Amino acid sequence: MRYRRFLPLLTVPLLTAALFPGVARAADEPLTVGAVQGTTTDTENPRTDRSPLANPSGNGTSSILYDVRGVVTQRTLARTSAGADQHGFFLQSRAGADDGDPASSDGIFVFMGAFTSLIGGYVPTVGDEIVVRARVSEFFSMTQLSGATLVTRLAEGVPLSEVRVDDARPPGELAAADRFWERHEGMQLRVRDGAGVVAGRNVFGGTADSEIWVIDRDDPLLDRADPYARRVFRDAHPLDNLPGPVDDGNGDRILLGTTGVKATAGDSGALLPPAKTFDRLSGDAVGGLSYSFNKYGVQPATAAFTPGADPSRNNPPKAAARGTEFAVSTYNVENLYDFRDDPFDGCDFTGDTGCPGVNPPFDYVPASEAAYREKLADLADQIVAGLHSPDLILAQEAEDQDLCTVTGGALTCGDINDADGQPDTLQELALTIKGNGGPAYAAAYDRTGADARGITAAFLYRTDRLSLVPATAADPVLGAAPQVTYRGTPLASNADVSNPKTLNAVLPADVDRSTGVDGPNVYTRAPQVALFDVKAAPGAVERFRLWAVSNHYSSGPDTRVGQRTEQAAYGAAIATAIGDHDAHARIAYGGDLNVFPRPDDPVPAAPGDQLGPLYEAGLHNLWDDLVADAPSSAYSYVFDGSAQTLDHLFVNDALHGDLIEMRAAHLNADWAAADEANGSKGSSDHDPQVARFHSRAALSVADAGVAEGDSGTTSLVFPVVLSRPLSRSVTVCASTLPGSAWVGADFTPYLGCRVVPAGATGLTFPVQVRGDRWKEPDEKLTLVVAGLAGIRLADARATGTIQNDD
Repeated sequence: MRYRRFLPLLTVPLLTAALFPGVARAADEPLTVGAVQGTTTDTENPRTDRSPLANPSGNGTSSILYDVRGVVTQRTLARTSAGADQHGFFLQSRAGADDGDPASSDGIFVFMGAFTSLIGGYVPTVGDEIVVRARVSEFFSMTQLSGATLVTRLAEGVPLSEVRVDDARPPGELAAADRFWERHEGMQLRVRDGAGVVAGRNVFGGTADSEIWVIDRDDPLLDRADPYARRVFRDAHPLDNLPGPVDDGNGDRILLGTTGVKATAGDSGALLPPAKTFDRLSGDAVGGLSYSFNKYGVQPATAAFTPGADPSRNNPPKAAARGTEFAVSTYNVENLYDFRDDPFDGCDFTGDTGCPGVNPPFDYVPASEAAYREKLADLADQIVAGLHSPDLILAQEAEDQDLCTVTGGALTCGDINDADGQPDTLQELALTIKGNGGPAYAAAYDRTGADARGITAAFLYRTDRLSLVPATAADPVLGAAPQVTYRGTPLASNADVSNPKTLNAVLPADVDRSTGVDGPNVYTRAPQVALFDVKAAPGAVERFRLWAVSNHYSSGPDTRVGQRTEQAAYGAAIATAIGDHDAHARIAYGGDLNVFPRPDDPVPAAPGDQLGPLYEAGLHNLWDDLVADAPSSAYSYVFDGSAQTLDHLFVNDALHGDLIEMRAAHLNADWAAADEANGSKGSSDHDPQVARFHSRAALSVADAGVAEGDSGTTSLVFPVVLSRPLSRSVTVCASTLPGSAWVGADFTPYLGCRVVPAGATGLTFPVQVRGDRWKEPDEKLTLVVAGLAGIRLADARATGTIQNDD
């Protein structure tokens, strides 16, 4: 039970303080609600304002009982995490019987706990004007009355029109919005018809609470031409209400809560309707304003919504052309746990007693085997239909359990720990994809990267296109002596020879710990580093190497700031080590990095640059490409009504040169939780990121110039460059075209082919220029090249300039 229960008191109307010591003002006029609430100050944090009658600190109740007058405006119903019903109601001063102070709220919440009536038997009835005798408290900064008895009922059937109901229209600046809310705490507020939904319904399973974030119908954000831009974006995003590096906190957000809906339904398990982002409120939603879990929320008695734009159609990913492209995705699968009890893990399953670092035991186990299968099917559908079966998926939040092996296309599970070195959950996901008509995937991970509660980053890769390169002891990253230059002491597991492989180190002592850390090492979930052999096309002989690093940084983003910055520094060291070893390496580094893209400002008063080391190492954040191309689609997560990006995909120069398009698949973050009508949408809380790249090596020819000379011939040399070495030789042909330079008189025409050997990245084509003594302008010609055997022509024409020197 969340609240303290008090022993019943005898209810005798209008007893005097002399008869009952500790009862204040019992024989006098009862207090207005505003007198209990007190004046809301103009401080930067009005949330911490306390009732002048409450204890100076803490959640305890006042020792004095106070008589308070007001109208019962709304009943509420909630559920504890143990499943017990919790009752209460909102009490508000009648117009003309208030304290007349606009800076104090005229409403207050009265907590009744497990009881449906006050002490003495009175059942609160909406419309009754009553005087209650109760104690005052600040329960986690919400002013409330508890232990209440009825003193007298002054009137019945008081219409809501005699109680002040303001429109919920908070200002955009967060501190000002907090003052607005605090001055209305406990009062009835109206969220107006037409309000725009900016975050899909969220559901908290333990208490069956639900919430929906909206903005008022007159908010300028709803006037934008792009329907997908009609929402709240977190700074720093070009579509934030105030673009720029300084955030106003997006105070215009309005939270709809669920305790009024539960009371109306008489069911503590009732939820708000399953609205998604871009829906609109249909009709006014009126309810009392509460404060809990650090959020103000209007608790309407009823709410309804009309459908808006489909978030999944907001610049969705396109399928990669299998013969010429490949795709890489990040995907947080949100606590993908199976329904098997691991006998080797003391906190793996419901009922386990716990294990070091995890208390209580895992609470992410699915409700049943059927629920687990349903989630697998939903994730598989998203991967095939929404992500178009990318070649490589950098996965996060998969359970690390490994009791099973795939034999003959089926999963066989036993009681051997580390059965095949692949996570069971991702193996089953791969089998589900295949069973539903998708391509064949394999799973890969290094289990040492899992955290104490058993979640890990990992890989899913298409076996028709990718394969893991065997690790060798001499490999400078995957081998026995990783050449990763980092200032922290490496862990012993860094010497393991494997592919994939995790790398980790002791967190240096000088790391800023002021916002906390979550362990003694740099990572609690170490990054998974893998080297893949990639076919240029399915069945092709031509191949190239792709390095991939799947990450799940420490949670935040406004906590563990120093540690997360250090995680980025270690990631930059890994990428640098790969590049130092292979000048032509292609690197994809990403996952759930739990922080915003540059410029990040988790604490606006002290902006940070947590991913700075990655940028400084020369990596490109593909969020920058996405936000430039489709700004309204540049987000991967929605928190408290603000669209933001926590999932990132960084690439090095070489892979960035192959980029075709970066997209986010908006299949989860905007959708209502616990809504069967969604289909597979909403099966995670993160939106996957998908990038498409050219899979064929690019061939380009550069411009060239040469001085003409007075006589004879001089070579005008055109360099031809491949974007990466090829695994076999390729023939390149070229021919000249005249411009202002004349064939024969100024140059000798060229038509011919040359061979780029396997492992080389270029050649040259010389064109013979004829010298003369004529004074004339510079002359131009064109060289056109063509590649054979699957080469992509990135720049097939070059201009040659014959520079006059007479």
